[in-house]
Amino acid sequence: MPEKSFILTFKRKSSFRLCLVMIFLASLLPGFVWGTETEKAPEPPETAALLARIRHQFRQEKVFNGRFTQKTTYADTDETVLSLGLIWIQGPDKMRWEYQLPEKQLLVSDGATLWYHSPDLNQVMVGTVKEIKEARIIINLLAEIKANPQGFKLTVNEIDELITVELRSLAENQAPPFQKLKMVFARDSLQLQETMMVDLFANRIDISYKWLSGPDPSLPPAFFTFVPPAGCDVMPLGQ
Repeated sequence: MPEKSFILTFKRKSSFRLCLVMIFLASLLPGFVWGTETEKAPEPPETAALLARIRHQFRQEKVFNGRFTQKTTYADTDETVLSLGLIWIQGPDKMRWEYQLPEKQLLVSDGATLWYHSPDLNQVMVGTVKEIKEARIIINLLAEIKANPQGFKLTVNEIDELITVELRSLAENQAPPFQKLKMVFARDSLQLQETMMVDLFANRIDISYKWLSGPDPSLPPAFFTFVPPAGCDVMPLGQ
């Protein structure tokens, strides 16, 4: 593959990967208001209690470590790309994604800054969470989730040992970050099992998680920061 074509393909795939991670980051970060509640009929008591449990779970300053498998399906070509790696999340606002296959990449956030390192391109993209559109729109998705978020329909279902929380963009939403987002939790522990997103172009990203440990005591701050290597190109992210 010619070098230019390779870089364009690499960036295209990376952008979808980054978009999904922005959504996951939004699920962890407090401190911003994610829309407002619309005036609808109150949710059943059991739904309100469940949403309260989710908010509590994602506000704790605890670490969870695991493996993830990501499948990205592109609507225009029906191509599917499989990615594997390791993940650490520390509430309420820190995360570290180490992509191992098909190429090594690193995404790190301390809750204020996001670093996206692509060793193959010798490039680091850096931005603040407030400046990143996806994070700004859907920030606080889980830590401050509301029963009737503005511009979205929220549905909660409990089947067997799993709880599914789904958000669908409504027609009134003029600038939604996605068409649909579904999160699947273990009923008792509320560990995140799967996430599925359909973006505005009908591309679909599925991620499954296998947690290896947690909740554990918090890790040193340096684990959720990144210092660009000498000679590495540093570029703005989310502009």
